[in-house]
Amino acid sequence: MHIQGISLFAIAFLVGADELLLGPILTPIGNDFSVKPESVTLFVTAYSLGNAVCAFFFGALSDRYGRMQVLIPASIVFAGASVATALTECFSCALFFRVVTGAASAGMLPIAFAIAADTGTSRAIRSVAFVQAGLTLGMVTSPSLGALLTELFSWRIAFAALGIAALPFALMAMLIRTAPIPAESISQPVSRARLLVPGSVGALIAMGFGLGGGTAIFTLIGERLRDIAGLGTGTIGGVYALLGIVSVIGNVAMPRISARFGDGRHIMRCALVVCLTMNAVVFVTPAGWPLAFALPLWALAAGIGSPALMNYIAELATARRGALMALGMTAMHGGLAVTSGLAGMTYTMGPEWTAALGTLLFALAILALRPAKGPAESETRHRTVDP
Repeated sequence: MHIQGISLFAIAFLVGADELLLGPILTPIGNDFSVKPESVTLFVTAYSLGNAVCAFFFGALSDRYGRMQVLIPASIVFAGASVATALTECFSCALFFRVVTGAASAGMLPIAFAIAADTGTSRAIRSVAFVQAGLTLGMVTSPSLGALLTELFSWRIAFAALGIAALPFALMAMLIRTAPIPAESISQPVSRARLLVPGSVGALIAMGFGLGGGTAIFTLIGERLRDIAGLGTGTIGGVYALLGIVSVIGNVAMPRISARFGDGRHIMRCALVVCLTMNAVVFVTPAGWPLAFALPLWALAAGIGSPALMNYIAELATARRGALMALGMTAMHGGLAVTSGLAGMTYTMGPEWTAALGTLLFALAILALRPAKGPAESETRHRTVDP
């Protein structure tokens, strides 16, 4: 179990690091390829495209043929594509390799969450929270690590290091023992198992608006700190790092909170209420000092709610867990992509408009997570495919 935990944590860390690695190194990459830094943001678009197209497909494959049959090849492709991105001299080729990297990550992160959830009810919550902590830590540390490696060596070293680091954990993943896929699961159509069970649509909406949209709003706190407190770029980066650590603490604390206060749906709704309130404080309050309390509370609530929602999704349709969790990650990335530009536009109109957008997004997620109608959720979660 230690090997499994370390492997899944590392895989989530690498995917999280890859997602936010670009932030501080757009200009060096642009200079190397003789393109504008704004054009390098196409790396993000290409990555997201590959991820969105392949996520559900890989999740369904893992439900049918087994998690390792997807995770290990995807990790190896991720490593190769990252190294290829570092080695290529052609910008168009680099974009292609970013598409491949995104596609490979679609076979890594959702599957890692599914494996964690497969460990059983008693350990699943802790395992999911541990994987989420790896993802959060990767997202928090990658901008500074990428900037450091670029400053010391080159942006190419940053990408190559990411790819090379994936290989040992891909090999380690071969030692993970997962629940075998029954023979009848392979011989029968997967469609016989329900995917969108009661509660799943609301959970996916919450992933899109609450996590994806909430992340888009949260990324603007740097500009807010710059405007009302006059903080510099380095200080703002330090604030983000500290808030990331607070989120990791929330990830780790989630299992204890779940044992005390109930299922992931209820915990996420409470976390969203906190996020909605702190969003209003951050973007409406003209003074800077309330942010010293609001931002850590926002980060902590997000750190608790994210793995709680992932664990809730994992319990909804056990026979289609891989596919449903992949849909959840797609919804989150889709929500982030759609709302990022909208959030930036509202901030140019005035921070109160950003607060209004955040309130709307969080409110929609809260409404989406209302108790599901129909069969009891506890029965739904343990429902299996009819023979």
